[in-house]
Amino acid sequence: MSAEPVRPPTPTGARTAAETVAEQIRSQIATGLLKPGDRLPPERALLEAYAVARPTMRGALRLLESDGLVSIERGIKGGARVTEPDIAPLARRVGLHLQLRGTDLQELIAAQAVIQPGVVALAAAAHDADDITRLRTAAGHAGDATTVEGFLDAVADFTDALMRAAHNEALTLYAELTGALLHDALGAYVAEHRIGFDLVEEAMASSVRRFTLLVDLIEQGDAQGAEASWREYLRLSGAAPDV
Repeated sequence: MSAEPVRPPTPTGARTAAETVAEQIRSQIATGLLKPGDRLPPERALLEAYAVARPTMRGALRLLESDGLVSIERGIKGGARVTEPDIAPLARRVGLHLQLRGTDLQELIAAQAVIQPGVVALAAAAHDADDITRLRTAAGHAGDATTVEGFLDAVADFTDALMRAAHNEALTLYAELTGALLHDALGAYVAEHRIGFDLVEEAMASSVRRFTLLVDLIEQGDAQGAEASWREYLRLSGAAPDV
């Protein structure tokens, strides 16, 4: 009895035909050739354009759908339409990867402390009037907070507004991917250690004064002053690593 021929293993890094087609369409979306709301050509036209079989094209579209880049409408008049990507699923995946790698609250805070001083310097140069309004509104909500949870919500809004005021898409995406994770980790820490409002009221009031000062410096366009002020705040709050 002859032995079965041994087939070489399929390289794990090799792309399937469906993945290759999906990447080509994904690239068109990323570069703006395809925009949210655009409908992809009918299936027959897609098969001809990419020279693939129907199962391959349908697999590519399912990949794009799972990425949140297209929605597939069923029926005679159905088809694939480009959608605005939803950051929430990606943020959950990033959060899961960080948790699997053992990332803890202190690491998240340290990462923010490294990034934020540079962010406020950029914000001082790039902000507009709407950014200042959002920052002052978030600082006001922090000052009005009557619970630790309410204060953390306001701080999350303030940090998000800071990132957006820099008008740097990479930083904005970073904030969207990590902001909810940091907020949830802080909330869990507060709950676990039963930190009540009365224990941190004075520290919260001090933080709000620092927030207001920072917004003033950003509005004045004082990048150096804003960065120095925020570094000092982070140092005093124990968030900044010694450098």
